[in-house]
Amino acid sequence: MNPERHNARNAHEHCELVREQVSELAERNKLSADETGLLENVAFAHDIGKIAGSSNPKASLKILKDLKLGDERLRKMVRYHDINLLWYKSHLRGESPGDRDWRRLSSKVEVRLLLIFMIADRVDCPGGWRNNQPLIWFLHESNNRNFLKTPIIVEDNESV
Repeated sequence: MNPERHNARNAHEHCELVREQVSELAERNKLSADETGLLENVAFAHDIGKIAGSSNPKASLKILKDLKLGDERLRKMVRYHDINLLWYKSHLRGESPGDRDWRRLSSKVEVRLLLIFMIADRVDCPGGWRNNQPLIWFLHESNNRNFLKTPIIVEDNESV
């Protein structure tokens, strides 16, 4: 793990921290057992490629596919769990994703669940999720496009 981006000692520790955080967020947001289970499984699977020695994000998907692990929902969540960074970089180049891109994403994953996962995935990052500009931008865009019908509760007295 890159110490400038994560405080965890390794990818396995990072995944466990994300799972703990996603469980807390799921409880605060009253997610169903199915939704909570999905996000907990994504926490373990999203960086499985790093655990296996590859920093290429597609490595996680390949491992899941090769081992026939997880269902299609899990694989799609793993695939899109870092889309905020790619889309933010496009936005900075003046090539923001349009309505069609957002509709396509929402047809693949439930955006609210993806956002909850993205927040949890920053649990061991310096400054946490609040200091992650791609995530803040993605949250703002998601809200502006009405993907957040209900706020995401991140702390007892704080929601986004």
